[in-house]
Amino acid sequence: MSNSTFFFGDWQINPQSNSVQSGDTIRTLEPKAMDVLRLLCQHQGEVLTPDDIIRQCWGDIAIGDNPLHKVITQLRKALGDQASNPQYIETIRKRGYRTIASVEFPVGHHAKVTPAQWQGASPFPGLRAFETNDSSVFFGRSEQVNTLLNRITKQVEFGRAFCLILGPSGTGKSSLINAGIMPNLMSKNGFNGVGVIDNANLDLADVTKDRLIIDIASAMLDWEINDQTVFSDCSAEMLANTLQNDINAVIEYCQLALANHSSINDDNPPTYSRPHFSLFIDRLEILLASPLFTESERNNALDILETLAVSGVILIISACRNDFYPQVVSHPSLMAGKANGSHFDLSAPTRAELMQMIRLPANAANLTWTLDPDTAMPLDEILCSDAASNPDALPMLQYTLQSLYLNKDDDNQLLVSVYHSLGGIEGAIGKNAEEVLGQLSNSERAALPKILSMLVTLTEDEKSITSNTARWSDLSSDAEINLVKAMVDNRLFVSHLQHDQACFSIAHEALLRRWPRATKWITDHSDSLAIKSRLQHQSNRWLAESKSNAYLLAEGKPLVEASTLLDNQLFSLEPQELALIQASTKQANIGRWRRRAVMLALVALTLISVAMSIRSIEAETQAQQKRLAAENLLGFMVGEFADKMRGIGRMDLLDGISNKALEYFSDFSADDASYLSFEARFQHGQTLEAMGEVAYSRGNTDEAHSALIAARERMLPLLEMQPQHLSLLKTLGANAFWLGQLEYDQNDWTAAQPWFEQYLTYSQTMYQYAPDDNDALMELSYAQNSLGSIYMKQQNFTDAREAFEQSLQLKRQLWDKDQTNSQLIADIADTRSWLASAAVSQGDVVAAIKIHQQIQIELANTVLEKQPYLLERSSSSYALLAKLLNYQGQRQQAFEKAQLSLAGITNALKQDPKNDIWKTQQYSAYLDMLAFSPDPIEQATEYSIESLAIIIDTDMTLVTSTKKNDLWAKYQLAAANYLASQGRLSESLVHTRQAIIFFSQLITEFTQNTTYPAGLAQSNMLAASLQTSLGESQQVNSLCQQSKALLASIVDNNSSPQYTIPYAQALDCLGELDQQLDLLQLLQQSNIADYRFNPKIKTLNPKP
Repeated sequence: MSNSTFFFGDWQINPQSNSVQSGDTIRTLEPKAMDVLRLLCQHQGEVLTPDDIIRQCWGDIAIGDNPLHKVITQLRKALGDQASNPQYIETIRKRGYRTIASVEFPVGHHAKVTPAQWQGASPFPGLRAFETNDSSVFFGRSEQVNTLLNRITKQVEFGRAFCLILGPSGTGKSSLINAGIMPNLMSKNGFNGVGVIDNANLDLADVTKDRLIIDIASAMLDWEINDQTVFSDCSAEMLANTLQNDINAVIEYCQLALANHSSINDDNPPTYSRPHFSLFIDRLEILLASPLFTESERNNALDILETLAVSGVILIISACRNDFYPQVVSHPSLMAGKANGSHFDLSAPTRAELMQMIRLPANAANLTWTLDPDTAMPLDEILCSDAASNPDALPMLQYTLQSLYLNKDDDNQLLVSVYHSLGGIEGAIGKNAEEVLGQLSNSERAALPKILSMLVTLTEDEKSITSNTARWSDLSSDAEINLVKAMVDNRLFVSHLQHDQACFSIAHEALLRRWPRATKWITDHSDSLAIKSRLQHQSNRWLAESKSNAYLLAEGKPLVEASTLLDNQLFSLEPQELALIQASTKQANIGRWRRRAVMLALVALTLISVAMSIRSIEAETQAQQKRLAAENLLGFMVGEFADKMRGIGRMDLLDGISNKALEYFSDFSADDASYLSFEARFQHGQTLEAMGEVAYSRGNTDEAHSALIAARERMLPLLEMQPQHLSLLKTLGANAFWLGQLEYDQNDWTAAQPWFEQYLTYSQTMYQYAPDDNDALMELSYAQNSLGSIYMKQQNFTDAREAFEQSLQLKRQLWDKDQTNSQLIADIADTRSWLASAAVSQGDVVAAIKIHQQIQIELANTVLEKQPYLLERSSSSYALLAKLLNYQGQRQQAFEKAQLSLAGITNALKQDPKNDIWKTQQYSAYLDMLAFSPDPIEQATEYSIESLAIIIDTDMTLVTSTKKNDLWAKYQLAAANYLASQGRLSESLVHTRQAIIFFSQLITEFTQNTTYPAGLAQSNMLAASLQTSLGESQQVNSLCQQSKALLASIVDNNSSPQYTIPYAQALDCLGELDQQLDLLQLLQQSNIADYRFNPKIKTLNPKP
């Protein structure tokens, strides 16, 4: 029997605290008395002899019968029992003792079930959450149920009955509350003296605009006592009004209702002493982030919930996706009890928990599993293995299990053949959706994009996909209606009432992530979804500010983008969104007429000035001054100010400015352009350059390339006019750099090199004309760094090291002039880091470690907290140092450096949360911690292996990023290394095989990037090691041969441990390493530890 709480008659038994409780009565037992009580309850109704009890509770210690007699006496006294008239423990003369009171475990704690105890339909809920009446088939969450029940009752003791459950989408938050927590609190025993008379649920996804408080009140109207409503003769509107204006009256009414209930004579009264009503608020993230609600409405609702939670009679439980945690933090009432344990983090289930979720409901429904004819593996084990590596494990698993149940054979067997026909867990939901579409007509299939546009939206930060509820009445054709009906009939959508209106919604957001057709639609329409999301939020702000002109859409790109939705038949606009576009367009038209009026007035003045030469000259002078002032302002915004934004990586902040500037220049025709001054034409080029960099920062590479080429065409003729113009040379250098960076990002080093060489040429020209100019020095330094990075990719490490040394020398010159420039400190650290990378590639790991230690010493002398770019440099250096230390076998130190890397980049992101590059770097830090962790990863981070996968999978910033597959490959390899280190070899092999698939795809896509062959070789060698350990050695030789072939040509030029270690392991596997004396010497000089081919060790009791 575990240490979990259980019930013995009217008493709650708490083994962890050695106590028993009934109502407010709590009594403490000696540990040995608790051992005896647990043993007797474990063998409920069986007679245990004194010898049996002593042997199992005292071991081989000779004690006689007397201590046992004393323990039984103590137990009877604590339980209020009598030997002469026993209710709990009975003495069987000359035989021993047995329990006679019932022994019950909290819902969800059963480790085994009786076949056929479930008499309902499917024991698997599919995509819907478990409900309270599903509690008898809710398994696999016993530890979480026990912990959360203790947390909730502690909050009641603290006087603030509020608990917030946080976790990724699809981890089962709603099911845990509905089928795990509520059945226990609503049982006769309650838990820790706390019970719930009745519970009401409010899913915030069902709340519409202006009904938030009314819907909270409507949920409370569901409370009943003995089948009588608590708020009889009261409407939702009346209760909502009272909640806002006299909430104490509501609380007093609830207190009176509970008091009257307690005074009623009941043949079977509850044993708990603190009864409550309960309100479960599901999907709190919608309240925190949806544009439906203003900030004042949010605060008002949270204030009401807080007041109810401290009333002493109402328990508030809420569930929220953990990717909305920043919004949680911004509301003090939600953070008030965090230190006391009011926040509960729910992670994805472990493998053992998944197996319980699969097997036990099937056992309860008397279902059995067939065997795979090829592997002889039973279907339940196949399901568990596949689910363990799936980020959407729970919803996809339950959906697959439900599909298997619906297709069971006449002998109640769940069939492997059906599982394969479904496409496994990964493909089941997508395949079913495709089959549904396949049965529809062409016109009905063609309605899908329109339906998706009604159901799919983005969060306010535009990084996460979420779903909407749509009204049946908004469907405009029979084809749309038939499509939705088919999806509802096949349990992919759900149909429900919302405020007496028929509505439909997606059964689970996993459908949006696991149906290829839906994910492709989201990717194809990501721009429109983002525009629609921005318009939705802006229209609500505009209404909240009484339609102030200050909140209209800005003329230019924001208004143009929003207006494109008017002609987009896929996206229907709400009335307030249409009104905002119309009002913004009207304001823009007024602005244009004003500008035209000004121009007409200027023309009139010009005509008059012909007759008035003196005034003409004066007017011309004034007009020129105004024009020059305007151009000077634009010059600052797209020149000096742009340089500042470029230096901190936030060119996206120039979006509106560059559009305004371009609008100014677009007023001039090609013929007119010749009349523009040199500075104005240069500013036109700078504007296009800024627009290109803005587009690059937003991931729009085609738009970026077009703008950068256009900028180059505008500026090259100017260079012939003024070849020594430093700002022009600097901008042309930046232009060449970004054109090269576009090629660099595609791993096309050959195409990138000429652009970086042009950048160097422009920078050298600047330096030639102004050797003491700080900008000239810095640009030349940057150009050397850029070329060095190309040399690194081309395996030309000698030239790379020379370029980095020159870059560092130039930066040191600037440092001697000004030792207060924090950006320069970051740049010096960056160049040193490149030098370390070059040293590593030449096999000098010891030198590289010293360089990174020097970087950390230099940065330690600087205040980093308010300087995010220094924090990012520090984080990057720690990450590289962690890898080097891991190569040397210093796993604990590597893990500690990875922790420091994560802390640095996380602090930087707090100051610049929209920096997508840093977000990817943060993920990499998590993966390093996972790969190097010597202990269970859950002890060091808020993420488990499974929840980290879900976060990566659902991050919208990665949907269109070229880094997503790269990150997935690294995730799979990191998870495999971690699991192998924990002795969980079979699980490690699953992730290793996934890593091999991802790295193979990346090699095909990016042929010049040598890090991917290294990743594939590392994955191959780990797989070979694992298969050897597991006795599956058939493919080991071919894996080692493949790794050798992958790396043989690379290690001729690159001596980095990421290549030499798997190469040495492959040679050792093939019996060829001892002949490679130079390689062995190189590895030993660098203190490399693990370069031999060693099978992994499987521990007898793997760490959880």
